[in-house]
Amino acid sequence: MKITDLNAENDIGSNCLYLEVGPFRVLVDCGVHPKKAGKASLPVLSKIPDGTLDFIILTHCHLDHVGALPLVIRRNPQAKILCSAASAMLVKRILRNSVTVMMRQREETGIKDYPFYTYEELDRVESRLFPLPLHGSREFLGRGDRISVTLYPAGHVVGAVGALIEHKGRRHFFTGDVLFLDQNTIRGAAFPREPLDTLVTETTRGATPHHPDLTRAMEQARLLKCIRETIAGGGTMLIAAFAFGRMQEILMLLHAAWEDDLLPDCPIFCSGLGVDLADYFDMISRKTGTVKFRRHVMRDLNARPLRGKFVEPGLDIQERGIYVLSSGMLVENTPAWRISANLLDHPRNTVAFVGYCDPDTPGGRLLAAKPGDEFEYPHLEYTAKVNARVERFHMSGHADREELVQFAKDCTPKHIVLTHGDPPAREWFMKTLRAEIPGAKITDPAPGVPFEV
Repeated sequence: MKITDLNAENDIGSNCLYLEVGPFRVLVDCGVHPKKAGKASLPVLSKIPDGTLDFIILTHCHLDHVGALPLVIRRNPQAKILCSAASAMLVKRILRNSVTVMMRQREETGIKDYPFYTYEELDRVESRLFPLPLHGSREFLGRGDRISVTLYPAGHVVGAVGALIEHKGRRHFFTGDVLFLDQNTIRGAAFPREPLDTLVTETTRGATPHHPDLTRAMEQARLLKCIRETIAGGGTMLIAAFAFGRMQEILMLLHAAWEDDLLPDCPIFCSGLGVDLADYFDMISRKTGTVKFRRHVMRDLNARPLRGKFVEPGLDIQERGIYVLSSGMLVENTPAWRISANLLDHPRNTVAFVGYCDPDTPGGRLLAAKPGDEFEYPHLEYTAKVNARVERFHMSGHADREELVQFAKDCTPKHIVLTHGDPPAREWFMKTLRAEIPGAKITDPAPGVPFEV
């Protein structure tokens, strides 16, 4: 098998791997880079000859894995998109929101590349979806050969899968983004721990040491304690959460606390895509049983829309409560970013982050700020003082680096390929895997350069 990493840099970006497996041409994911804009955010799709792809394996529906999918289907309308049943239900809605955001960004920033595709093109993507049952091997015949694909639940987010490709007696496994721990909405990864020829593994948390005293359960308890303290002190709690996955996780946590009478009596507000996806999660739960989230969670919590809550920057919000809003990194012009401009000046409020925050995003900059520092809102022509409490709660959707190393050791692969990680994370995995599995070849692929496994 030959692999080409089409992400333009060795980082967590436009995830896209091009595979040449005998006569078959396969793509694993096709995302957009979250830190870049316009055409610079795309994978190097010119490496794929038009009309040649047999399959696209979609590991999950986060935009860094799916955001450029319509562009590939435009040039390869014959390709089947292999994915989980849950992802097949979600992908069009996620991409539709992406079109809406790109259209708004074109108006606000003048990026003429946007939108990359139209609402109408999403119908073409939907027509090529080919959901596979989890754990069930599916064989495909063609080009005088045969190939087998098996999808396994990967935890991480609803619909996420790892993929096993078998061809001529060789076994190649792609983890995608993986979390082995159970979450509130879904169970953890259930990967086969059997001998492999090739393991392609994510490396997201390679630069993050494991802290045994920092468990997910402890962080969730700390978040609930922070909510109670903030509300009791007359403040408002903003929880900045990714719309897909993390918002529903937090709502499930709040619901469990409500059932145990551990949640303060106050209104709860939600916004945008995350609210809409709650209905999708409910539908997936009913149809596949792979999701624990149900729509009654929001009804029980009496979760309300955000309408009319924005006031002049710097003025505190009058209606106290818990605001579970996107985006998780406080990206400009999102509900969480806008509400934070009302909360940050006032000591009784809290701004909480419950997932990864890139240092270059507003959320990352706020986490790095000290009490009393100035924090700028350029689009609002406003500068706040960091007087509110700012907290980060560690609830990553990615496996600890030690867990991924143990998975690799269990599978005794002959070749390990590193992906989905920044350079320091990849360096840690390279050094550690060489020591732990000395017989394996370890490759950190150069962008755009094919290599054999």
